[in-house]
Amino acid sequence: MLYQLIIGTVTISVLHALIPSHWLPILAFEKKFNWTKEQTLRITVISALAHALSTVLLGIAIGLLSLKVSAIYEEIMEYVMAVVLVVLGIIFIVRHHHHNHFHLHNEGELQTLSSRKIITVLVTSMFLSPCLEIEGYFILAGSAGLKYIFLTSVLYIGISVLGIVIWISFAQKILKKINAHKIEHNAGLISGIVLIITGIISIFVK
Repeated sequence: MLYQLIIGTVTISVLHALIPSHWLPILAFEKKFNWTKEQTLRITVISALAHALSTVLLGIAIGLLSLKVSAIYEEIMEYVMAVVLVVLGIIFIVRHHHHNHFHLHNEGELQTLSSRKIITVLVTSMFLSPCLEIEGYFILAGSAGLKYIFLTSVLYIGISVLGIVIWISFAQKILKKINAHKIEHNAGLISGIVLIITGIISIFVK
């Protein structure tokens, strides 16, 4: 259980940090408003923390519910959680083709906003769009106990925030060498596969 949880959480967290919609808008507005590197870094950290916080709050609620249900139906919960992970994985594989992506040409309607308002929009949008892929692991963690919920929360916050900050720091140099849209487009597919594999493994590895 512990190894599947850690590997799955780390994989999803790293992958989620790579999604361009989490850092590309910041780079776009850095140019527009001539933010310094320090300002950009500060805005990135705040936005990433807002995103991670909403994700973890939702995850803790789901994990506690899973913990309560697990205490009542302990014998069957391991199999139920495995099925839930597989189903979630299938859902993310199916929906990844319909995911809305951020494109630089979509910022036209924001051109008249001030820098401060842009920052508010970025932070708010990040808070209101929690990472749903990781919630499957909060269900798995909740079925195992409170310490696993805590572990999942810490891993996700640390890796996702650090990942987004790192990508902001290096994105300008590597954007010309990678297909950022391809990474974002396939994120749901890869996340779904990871969820399914974790669910299957959790049935056979106790």
